[in-house]
Amino acid sequence: MPQQDRGNSKPQNQMLFIFECVMSVFYLGFACVFLFTGYFNETVSGIVRLLVGILLGIYGIFRIYRALKKISEKEKE
Repeated sequence: MPQQDRGNSKPQNQMLFIFECVMSVFYLGFACVFLFTGYFNETVSGIVRLLVGILLGIYGIFRIYRALKKISEKEKE
């Protein structure tokens, strides 16, 4: 059974992909700020900074994986 077009045009798909990439870099950047800088030393305790940094890094990597998976599925079609 053929997959129906959901009404997304090619420019919309490209914009969504760009947005996914930008947000992935944003999450990874914030993870680096939490993990490797002393910017939040006075406001957030060390263990909380470590946990938030690790979680943001994992989520950023997951978003990159999901975007790449979506691209490979589009290329197969």
